[in-house]
Amino acid sequence: MCLSSRFMFDLPHYRRRDGPGLAPPFASAAQAKWPRLTVPELLGVRTTSELIDYVEESYSLLHEQATRDVEYWALDKQL
Repeated sequence: MCLSSRFMFDLPHYRRRDGPGLAPPFASAAQAKWPRLTVPELLGVRTTSELIDYVEESYSLLHEQATRDVEYWALDKQL
């Protein structure tokens, strides 16, 4: 089951007014989940697909697994 259409986050709603991407609390939570990703990288993430790409590359996961992991993480955070 793909949650993408229902649980994608996007630039305007999940960032500080002056920040380029995820708000710091979400970036810190993502960094706790995926320690190979740095907070500065995560602060630049603007969409679910960008985060999926980072997770997929950093952890050598299949795209489907990275998508599932990110979507469930975002659902848990209510993004």
